[in-house]
Amino acid sequence: MCYFNTLIVLSILFMSTIPVNAQSPIQLYYFERIPYAAKDNQGEVSGLCATSAANAFKKAGIPFQWKMMPFKRQLVTIKHNKKKACGIGWFKNPEREEFARFTDAIYQDKPAIIIGKKGNYALKKHRDLKSLFEDKQVKLLVKDGFSYGVYVDELINKYDPKIVSVVTSTNVQMLQMILSGRADYFFISEEEAEHIILDAGYEMSQFQLQHIDDMPAGNHRYIACSQQVSPETIDLLNRALK
Repeated sequence: MCYFNTLIVLSILFMSTIPVNAQSPIQLYYFERIPYAAKDNQGEVSGLCATSAANAFKKAGIPFQWKMMPFKRQLVTIKHNKKKACGIGWFKNPEREEFARFTDAIYQDKPAIIIGKKGNYALKKHRDLKSLFEDKQVKLLVKDGFSYGVYVDELINKYDPKIVSVVTSTNVQMLQMILSGRADYFFISEEEAEHIILDAGYEMSQFQLQHIDDMPAGNHRYIACSQQVSPETIDLLNRALK
């Protein structure tokens, strides 16, 4: 019995000394969203968030494996904590911090803008978020489960704008909803506005891109990991991000 117990102790000690780079790769989730993350013809995933995240994992010596996954599924998977997994480009808010481990920021957006149908004067008259959200004649299009940053999220909760919520709609479908009048506007980072319009096959002249006076500085984006990813691994990634 004593010999058996000794073997168990030695096995535990051995496992604890396995270097990070000898462990199984962490699944690194992304979803196609130019210019943040996209897979090219050679199968490489790159973009404003993807490249920064990949470089951090490589510099830290942490093996990883890209996996494309819709954002809502990323949320559920990381929250359920059944595997070592991380998602890139997440916004951080108190609710998500309850179940995910966040690295330092990997990117900061430019201030968000709103995109609407060209000639939507009911939308164009609004210069600040309070005015916009209090107008029940215009409909805000949101993706279920998305955060728009702490400031905007708080104002949405406070002023309760008229909302059209979608679960799995692509950018193309969201633009179609704007053109058809099912919704009036949605928030988007300035970096990706032109990309999604042109990639969808539309003309820039069909839409109006509108800046909001009180829109705060762009949100930081992070790598968010399940609790199975150790704090030590997060520390390694943070050092690699400096």
